[in-house]
Amino acid sequence: MCERLPHVIPVRLPKTVASVSATPCEPRLVWRDREYEVELFERPGPERARCEAGLLAAGVRLPAQHRTEWALVHPTRTLWFLAVKTKGGGYQAGFAVDVSRSRALPGHVLLFVEKFGGALSDGARAAGLRALAHLARSRPRVLRVHVQVYAQDSGIRERVGLLLRELGFRSAAQARAYRDTVLVDLSPNENEILASFHRSTRRNIRQIAEQPFQVRAIARPAPVGRIEALLGESLARTGGSPQYEDWNAVLALSDRCPDLSRLTGLFRTDGQGSELVAFAWGLNHGDYVDNPATGMTRLPGSRTPFTYALIWDLIRWAKRAGARWFDFGGVTMGHLKEGDPLGGISDFKRGFSSTIVAVGEEWTLEPNPLRGHLAAALSSASSYVSRRLRAVAQAMPARNTSPL
Repeated sequence: MCERLPHVIPVRLPKTVASVSATPCEPRLVWRDREYEVELFERPGPERARCEAGLLAAGVRLPAQHRTEWALVHPTRTLWFLAVKTKGGGYQAGFAVDVSRSRALPGHVLLFVEKFGGALSDGARAAGLRALAHLARSRPRVLRVHVQVYAQDSGIRERVGLLLRELGFRSAAQARAYRDTVLVDLSPNENEILASFHRSTRRNIRQIAEQPFQVRAIARPAPVGRIEALLGESLARTGGSPQYEDWNAVLALSDRCPDLSRLTGLFRTDGQGSELVAFAWGLNHGDYVDNPATGMTRLPGSRTPFTYALIWDLIRWAKRAGARWFDFGGVTMGHLKEGDPLGGISDFKRGFSSTIVAVGEEWTLEPNPLRGHLAAALSSASSYVSRRLRAVAQAMPARNTSPL
C-alpha cells in the first residue's frame, strides 16, 4: 500500500473553494494513476447518491457522516465526497470531507475527514488519501487537513499511518477523537447480550422498568433547549469539553433514516408532566454503532441511574439495524477511585463489556506551511488577548447595583 504509485497524472483544479450555490452536483476528476481514478462530489445530488448506493452494494461500510443523508440534513455545511473507482470499473472507496472556514486566517479553509478506513482494498484506500493530499496542495487557501482513522484492524491503521507519513502528514499533536473504546459484541441474541453485562449493570437496567419512567425515541419538534441543558449538566459534572451539535439536524436524520440515527430519551410518567430527564444518541456506521452524546439530570431524592436503560435501548436498536458491534465512543484506562476525572464514565462503560480495543489514530497535514504558521501565530495571539481580558475583568471590583 505504501509503495509510491508511478505515473501519477496531474489534474488541474480551481485555486479556490467555490460557494455551495456555485458548485455542480456532477463529479469532477481530481486525481488518477494507472489503476484508479478519484472523483470529487462538491454537493449532494443524484450522481453522488448512485455512487453511494454502488459502494454500499459492493460491501463498503460508510460511516454515517459520509452518507448523502447526513449532508442533506446539514445544508449550511460544506461537505465534499471523494470517490475512488478503478479505471473502467466500479467504485471501491469513498469518504466525506468537511470543509470549514478558518477563524484565524479569513478566506482560508480547513479540511476534516472523520472515521476514515472503509474500502474494498488497500490500493483504493491509498488512492483516496493521495487524492486528498493532492487536492489540499493544489488549493493555496487550504490551511490544514485533519484525518481521523478508525479501524479495529491494527494492520489497516499501521498501513494507513505509513502512507500518511509518506504524504507529509504528522501524528496530530492534539487528539479530537478517542483512541481506545469499549465494544459490545452484537452477534449473540438479546438475552445472551444482556446476560454478558456486569450484574450491577443488569440490575440498573431493570430498575427503570420498575419506576415511573418511559424509554422512547425523541420526536420532533426537537426539545433542543432541554437536550442542550442535559448535555451541559453532564459535561459540567465530568469536566468534559463543551460539545455543540445541531439537534434539529439529528432529529431530521433520525426521522428520514431510522436505521441510521436514533435519539432516545427517558421521560417521567409520574404526573409531573412528560419531562425529558435523560437522552442518548446512536449513529449507525455500517458494521458498528457508536454513542456520540449522552446527557442526564439528577432528580432530588432519586438515585436512579438513568443512562443504563438508554444505552440498552441503543444496543438493541443497533442489533436490529444489523450492526456487529456497539462502540461506547471512547474509554480511559483509569477508574473513579484512582482519581481519573473520566473514570466514573469509563467504569460505567466497562460494566457493559470487558472488551477494550484501540481503534483510532489522528493525522494532520499543513499543505502551505507558511500560511499555517501564520494562522497558528494569530490564533495563539488571539487566545492570549482573550485570557488577559478575562483576567482584567475578574480583577475589577463589581459595581453595586442593588437598591438602597
